[in-house]
Amino acid sequence: MSATNAPPPSGPSTLCGQPDLPWSGRGTSLGIFGCRFSLYPMTDRYAEVILSALAETDASKVFAQTDALSSLYRGKLVHVIDALRGLFARASRPGLHLVMEGQISKGCPGDSDGDSFLAEDDLPLNRPGIADLRLPVMAKIALYPLGAQNYIDLIAEVVRMAERAGLNPRTIHYATRLSGDLNRVMDFLEKVSRFVEPRSNHYVLTFTVSAGSPTQETP
Repeated sequence: MSATNAPPPSGPSTLCGQPDLPWSGRGTSLGIFGCRFSLYPMTDRYAEVILSALAETDASKVFAQTDALSSLYRGKLVHVIDALRGLFARASRPGLHLVMEGQISKGCPGDSDGDSFLAEDDLPLNRPGIADLRLPVMAKIALYPLGAQNYIDLIAEVVRMAERAGLNPRTIHYATRLSGDLNRVMDFLEKVSRFVEPRSNHYVLTFTVSAGSPTQETP
């Protein structure tokens, strides 16, 4: 069966049938997407850069939470991606090496119905202000369609999608490299999520986005 004609999963996105699992009885059938991420500005002023970017990003349409290790955005996919996009753009500076690492997920069997803003409309809040931004980035992604029997077909199709998007995909050990500008890469993360969501009850998409790296690579 090919990736493009795979049937959607049936039933709610919960796989908690075993009573001895730590998250037994949890799960949600709601359309909640989430991303846990960390932002790494390579500067001794990292705290100032992170905190100012978080304050300047309009995250009012997502559930947002920050602790000592990472930050979390939860809600509709359009707003989760929009907030990530806005945060990276507002943290970027000329001459600054900036990295974001995160994982987008939907359908986790340990998830719950709370901590989400699903009643919001679909109008992004941050994209309009940075629509013309052309910030060159490098990225890598790794997709895990958990429980999908045709998982390798889904992964292969995502690589082909990156080719069609002009993101110059290159397979590396345990991931796929991409290159483009920030808006195109963030658009692609959203597109991949929309592609895999009806084809896998639970998926995780890990990503790293880097701007301003001083590393010089040979072709």
